[in-house]
Amino acid sequence: MGVRLLGQAADGLFQASLVASVVFAPEGRSTAVGLFQAYLIVALPFTVLGPFVGVFLDRWPRRAVLIAAPLAKAALVAAALADPITAPWVFYPGALLVISVNRFQLAAAQAVVPRLVPAEDLLIANSISTVGGTVALLTGVFVGGQVIDALEASGPVIAAAAIAWVLASRIAASIRNELAPHALPEAPELLRHALRRVLVELRQGVRSIARTPRALGPITSITLDQIGQGVVLTLSLVVFREQLGAGVASFSNLIGAGAVGVLLGIATIGPLEERFRPERIVAGAFLLGGAALVTTSLLLTDATILLAAGVVGLAFAWKKIPVDTLVQGSLPDGLRGRVFAAYDVVYNAARALAAGIAIPLLPAAGTRGAIALVGALFLAWAPVLPRWIGRTPPLRVRLTPDRATVAWGCVEEPARVIDERTEGARRCVRLALTDGTLLDVSRPEPDGWWRIDREGG
Repeated sequence: MGVRLLGQAADGLFQASLVASVVFAPEGRSTAVGLFQAYLIVALPFTVLGPFVGVFLDRWPRRAVLIAAPLAKAALVAAALADPITAPWVFYPGALLVISVNRFQLAAAQAVVPRLVPAEDLLIANSISTVGGTVALLTGVFVGGQVIDALEASGPVIAAAAIAWVLASRIAASIRNELAPHALPEAPELLRHALRRVLVELRQGVRSIARTPRALGPITSITLDQIGQGVVLTLSLVVFREQLGAGVASFSNLIGAGAVGVLLGIATIGPLEERFRPERIVAGAFLLGGAALVTTSLLLTDATILLAAGVVGLAFAWKKIPVDTLVQGSLPDGLRGRVFAAYDVVYNAARALAAGIAIPLLPAAGTRGAIALVGALFLAWAPVLPRWIGRTPPLRVRLTPDRATVAWGCVEEPARVIDERTEGARRCVRLALTDGTLLDVSRPEPDGWWRIDREGG
C-alpha cells in the first residue's frame, strides 16, 4: 500500500509537470496541440505496452519489479527538465519511458496483493488499494499544478516526484518475500510465443466484442464518452490559458473538480442500480452530462467550467460502472480476460484521439460551439444504448428433457440441469457448464428473457 500511494502520488506530480511543460510553458504553442502530445505520452504505454506487461510479470520476481521500477523512474525523470522545444529528443523519449516503466510498477503492485493479504481480506484490500491509488494520483496532479503555478517552475515538483519514487523503492525492499511468480507445472512457454499469443488473444477479444451486441454497445458508449470528455477538457484548457490567462493550476482545478464528481458518482451509484437497469443509468448519465455541457456553452467562465467538470465527472461514474457490469455479464468467464484487454486498449486510446479531434474542431466551431456540439452529441446518444441492447437478451437457454444449451454472448455451449423450480411467477434453473461453472438462471413465465442470477464454481 505504501508503494502504491507514494508511487501514484509521485506519478500525479510528474503528470502535472508534463502538462506544464508541453501545454502551458511554450509561448505561442496551441493549447490543443500541447495537450494532444501530453495525452500521447500518457496513453501510448497503456495502449501499446499494456497488454504485454503480464507476459513479463509472470516471468520476473514481482518484488524486484517493485524495487527497480521506481528507481528507474527517478533516474529517468531528469529528462522532464529538458525544454520540449529546444531538446525534444531528450524530453519526449524520457517522459515516455517514465510512463512505460510505470505500467510495470502498477501491474506488479496489483498482482502481488493475493500473496500479501489473507483471502478473506482480499476484496477490501483491492478496493482500498485501487481507490487509494487513484486518490493519491489525483492529489499529486492537484498539488503539483498548484505548486508549479505558485513557483513558476516545475523543477521542485519533479524533484519531489523523484524523492517519492526512491522512498517507494525503499518500502518495496522491506518486503521479505521475493514474490516470485508461481511456476506452472507445464513446460515454460518461450517469450516470443507468449507475446504472439497476446496478439492472437487481443484479436479474439475484438472479434468477441464485435459479435456480442451487449458488449459492443456499452464499450462504444463509454468510448464516445471518453472522446467527448477529452474534447471538453482540451477546450476548457484553451479557455483557461488563452482567454482567461490562467496557468497550470487551472488544469489541476479541472482534474480536482472532475475527481469530486467521480467520487460522488461512486457513492451514489448503488441506489441507482437497485432501481434501474444498467443501460437506463447510462442513458440518464448521458442526458445529465449533455445538459451540463450545453448549458455551460452559453456562459463560459472559470466557475461554470469547473461546475460542468464536476457534473461530467459524476456522469462518468454513472456510465463506467454500469458499462463494466454490462460487459462482464454479456460473455462467459473464459472470454472476459481477452475482451477486457481489448476494451482497455480502446478506452486508453480514446482520450488521445479526443485531443487530436479538438485540434481541427476548435477553429471550425469555436470554443462555445465545440462544447455545445459535444453536449448535443451526448444528448443524442442517451437513447441509443437502451435501444441497441434492448432487443438482445442477456443469454438464451434451450431446455429439452435430456439436455440444455446456453447461448451466452457469441458462445453456445451444452449444459446439464442440476435443479429446476418455480418461485412466484419466475422459472428458476441451475445449470452446470462443461467446465464445472454453475449458473443460476431464471425468467418470467411463460416466455420472458432469461437472466443470470448467480455465477459460481
